[in-house]
Amino acid sequence: MTESALAPIPVEQILLPADLDGSQGRNRAVGRVAQIAASNDLQAIHAWLARFIETKTTFDNYRKEAERLLLWSTLQLGKPLSSLTHEDFLAYQQFLLDPQPRDKWVAGGGRKHPRDDPRWRPFYGPLSTASQRQAMIILNVMFSWLVDAGYLAGNPLSLSRQRARRAKPRITRYLDPDLWQELKVFIDSMPRETDRQRAHYFRVRWLFTLLYLGGLRISEVAENTMGSFFCRRDREGDERWWLEVLGKGDKERLVPATSELMVELWPVPGLKDTLIRCEDQTGGSRWLSEGSSAESSRQRQYDWSGSVAFQ
Repeated sequence: MTESALAPIPVEQILLPADLDGSQGRNRAVGRVAQIAASNDLQAIHAWLARFIETKTTFDNYRKEAERLLLWSTLQLGKPLSSLTHEDFLAYQQFLLDPQPRDKWVAGGGRKHPRDDPRWRPFYGPLSTASQRQAMIILNVMFSWLVDAGYLAGNPLSLSRQRARRAKPRITRYLDPDLWQELKVFIDSMPRETDRQRAHYFRVRWLFTLLYLGGLRISEVAENTMGSFFCRRDREGDERWWLEVLGKGDKERLVPATSELMVELWPVPGLKDTLIRCEDQTGGSRWLSEGSSAESSRQRQYDWSGSVAFQ
């Protein structure tokens, strides 16, 4: 084994000897036409990871799990990744719960170091049961793909016990009414004596109304702009407001901006001077500003006690 392969190092720096690089792995597909050009395990991993290069979070997570398995297989087990068996994966699951020896596998103090730092290690501590399960899911995806690509003969993880899939609940995250009421009481008790305090109060009230009524993720609120609000006339000729959100996975979705939500928006300082583009059914556009009939109507109907979110 080469010197660089004796210690855990990032996958892009790994140099494996012939007996560990998987070129002769026991689980390599024989007699099949491979769909990828990889001739060893490292090349096969890079081929799989290349599919996620445009999504950094996914790429980083998938690389982390493939990297950890490859290092464990070659350094701890002394086997190529393409020779791993079902029993090997059972041992790896236990290793994830407590990577030992610690000074070899776990970064000092659990700190995350740059990948080119000599102090870098594959782990920052033992994995929780949930993290261990997620790691095995990712590796199962990788091995299944390598089988489909004609690189591996079979997927050892396919023998693992599969939990019965349960239908996802319609609502997985929500704020119960009592907790929401407590939050509203707290916000409504914020000081409003000075202009600065009033501005802060209105912004906080608007932000939590947006989160509650819009059902948005924190990242969606932080990364989108007020220019994402637009209105169109419906079939009855009434204006309907919408919020176009670029969310998780760079996917766009439309969130209905209810009248309660828009009522909460108008008192926020600074927005009265903001021009909001409104598109009608014909594709034309006009601009709403202070004094326009649409905004004046909303300002007239603005009443704290009339807000559904803050009743």
